[in-house]
Amino acid sequence: MIPWWPLLPLGSVAIAIISILAWRDASWREEPVLFAGGALALGAVMLAGLAIARTRPLPRPAIAWILAVGVALNLLGTGLWHSDDVNRYAVEGAQILAGQNPYAIPPGDPRATALVEPAIAARVNHPQMTAIYPPVALGFEALVMAVHPGLPGFTALACVGSLALIVLALALLRATGAAPGLVVAVAWNPVLPIFASGEAHNDIVMAALLVGGVLLAVRGHGRSAVLLVILAALVKPFAAIALPAIFWRVGWHRVGIVAIVAMLAYLPFLGAGSGLVASLLTFGGSLHYHGALDPWLRLALRPLLPAEALEPAIRGVLLVALLCGLAWVWRRRAALPLPTLVLHLAAMLLVCLPTLHPWYLCLIVGLLGAARGWTLPVWTACAGIYWFHGVGMLRVGEWVEDPVVTALAHLPAAVVLAVETWRRRHV
Repeated sequence: MIPWWPLLPLGSVAIAIISILAWRDASWREEPVLFAGGALALGAVMLAGLAIARTRPLPRPAIAWILAVGVALNLLGTGLWHSDDVNRYAVEGAQILAGQNPYAIPPGDPRATALVEPAIAARVNHPQMTAIYPPVALGFEALVMAVHPGLPGFTALACVGSLALIVLALALLRATGAAPGLVVAVAWNPVLPIFASGEAHNDIVMAALLVGGVLLAVRGHGRSAVLLVILAALVKPFAAIALPAIFWRVGWHRVGIVAIVAMLAYLPFLGAGSGLVASLLTFGGSLHYHGALDPWLRLALRPLLPAEALEPAIRGVLLVALLCGLAWVWRRRAALPLPTLVLHLAAMLLVCLPTLHPWYLCLIVGLLGAARGWTLPVWTACAGIYWFHGVGMLRVGEWVEDPVVTALAHLPAAVVLAVETWRRRHV
């Protein structure tokens, strides 16, 4: 049994690391090695804390310390440079307030750029593409722009979302009878202070709503659970992967809630027609970056297929892999607590995505207390490896993917998964 007192210096080290990164005048794009190293150190601290929490029940002072450090990490993380995505959030939020339809008018349109400061309009990524995210995400963007116009409001929203996720994760652990100390996997996870509170990605809003829905399902509030999960999916579609598990727990007769809420959410934007999904289909159908399986499939299939057939073939194989993986997880559902089932379904989705930016991991971070092995905690702890792509970007002066970095980001988790699978078969 490991004593709990090492949590004190570990938490202090984590606070020191995020402080150094947040106080830098540069971002990861200018100093990729420093930032990636710091993020990996944060991941190592989280894993060490989780190792302690898994070996013994932690007393209340230890849990209070874990939570205090988690709050500090996310508050300090707001000092990091936000993502370019936040500029799009600001424009789309302003469009909603002005009565424009972001699914019909792209953020690069003069009608949209006139609504925000020129500096914000100039930094929108893919300005020619209309809104990518579902309507509830646009609603949050409009709320922020109404309350606190400009980019800092989105940082504040992401920080609040991160802190809410930690609280909900702790409540979920208590509701399922798990050890409260396991919340360290969430509270100290580097994904939250770096990519949520720091870069202000809206994935954290989806994650908080999703974990809230799982918590309500565990407590027997079926209708409210379904409502929160569908709202999460209407922030970002990834959360929809949890719906079968929620229905399995609270009853399939509640499926109708999904259709009603989705129709009401999209109703104000129907004038955009196919624009409602055009950008989403473009991202899902042609772009690929940092995926766990996609690069290996690309390497294997490129010599065998003509160029025009490569992309459809890869998407097809990924879809088949996803369906097989989900079916395998679903077969084990009776043996898994609901949070663990949702965690495994979500992880399977992430593995099979052609693009896997590290902030997508928000989908699983809030449920890591339900992880039975080390694969998923290690995967999230390695999220900072993504920043090593910046080394190549500095060299060529544009956004590029380094295949070595992509492989390294997912390799530790793959190795841990292989070891844990081998041990289970030989116990």
